[in-house]
Amino acid sequence: MSVDIDIIRKYISDARLQNYLDVSQNNYPKALKLYQANVRLSQSFYPLLSLVEVILRNALNEELSRHFNDADWLLNQVNGFMMDNALIYRDRTGKIKENFFLKSSVEKSMKNVPKPISQGKIIADLNFGFWTALFNVTHSRILKGVPMRIFVNLPQGFNRKKVCEILDKVRDFRNRVYHNEPIIFKMKDDGTVEFNLNKAESIYGYIKEFFSWFDLDFNLWTKRIDHVMYEIENAKCVMNNYPGKKYYMKRLYFDLIHFKDIHS
Repeated sequence: MSVDIDIIRKYISDARLQNYLDVSQNNYPKALKLYQANVRLSQSFYPLLSLVEVILRNALNEELSRHFNDADWLLNQVNGFMMDNALIYRDRTGKIKENFFLKSSVEKSMKNVPKPISQGKIIADLNFGFWTALFNVTHSRILKGVPMRIFVNLPQGFNRKKVCEILDKVRDFRNRVYHNEPIIFKMKDDGTVEFNLNKAESIYGYIKEFFSWFDLDFNLWTKRIDHVMYEIENAKCVMNNYPGKKYYMKRLYFDLIHFKDIHS
């Protein structure tokens, strides 16, 4: 049964499909195939990004529980370091500003989670941005560098700034994936888009690097759930070979290799 283009345009929208149409020279079947490839690639990142978030928040919770000697530090530090005077500053215009992001995040979670409130419920409710914010320069200074202690195997020369930059890039990419934004394009200087998987490939590398910071075996942890490179190759195949016999032959080859890899 053929796909009704009008139905697709109604529920996905021309605006969302426009980038796909642009890179496929207005070939609707190819644009839809690229849209599907983007969805599949985004889907493949979900389990890896989820693991990164769970590992990071649990490691930080353990380290900060030890630092404060308090298993409920999230609840009790709302009026502690999360309100440190260093978080009050003057902007370039001289206006006084407050950066109580951590405090407001915990207070929001306290309103959201089912009662009775517990540390575990708050941890599960806080977003990824809360945990990565602990590595920014101000929070890191207030906490005397404690968050960095969770990484037992950082490469030579890696410091807080480098870790923070990588985590911010992973967070930004995560937000694109979670909000159904395309991850197979790059915006060019003239405002048009091009098919480009460099960002997806670099984020995949950062995720693997993240595991090494904890001295965790990435392949062992993700053997049955890592399909990123398979979907990257699929997206490339769609862009370069669809439609045509070569596309289907390459897809069959990728399927066989990927099946062998995850079951070896």
